[in-house]
Amino acid sequence: MKEKPQDITFHYTNEQMVKDLIAITPLSGSVLDAGSGKNKVWYKNIPEGLEKYECEIEDGVDFMEWDKKVDWIIGNPPFNIGWKFIEKSCEIAQKGLAVLGNINNFNQFTSARLEKMKEAGFTLKHIKIVADKRWFGRYYYLIFTKENNNLLSWERKTY
Repeated sequence: MKEKPQDITFHYTNEQMVKDLIAITPLSGSVLDAGSGKNKVWYKNIPEGLEKYECEIEDGVDFMEWDKKVDWIIGNPPFNIGWKFIEKSCEIAQKGLAVLGNINNFNQFTSARLEKMKEAGFTLKHIKIVADKRWFGRYYYLIFTKENNNLLSWERKTY
């Protein structure tokens, strides 16, 4: 028996969730939605008065090739390139980055990777835990800024 294809909207971030997450993010200046998707829900909800940009590979704009510096990067990155997305964000974001991901994304933040982020000037400002009845488990909205506010500590040695 052939499986019924999953509705693509299953993967879209709930718009009210996006509005609530953007509301706690200290956005300013220029903002890049680095993976806007077909519904462009993050991009559409960037507050008025901010300079906004978007990348969507299906629209011919690949975030991994983006080279313009911006103040903020936001969104729900593709889970299959989670760490590469964060690394790229640290290269081009001048003030902060805020990303939504599941526990697998959260687990990518090893002590070595957190050190790399710290060397790039980014520290964790806020974690917001959210759920969507369509998705399995909890999701974590992580806000990193170039402020001296690190809420995380880590150990490089393995026990």
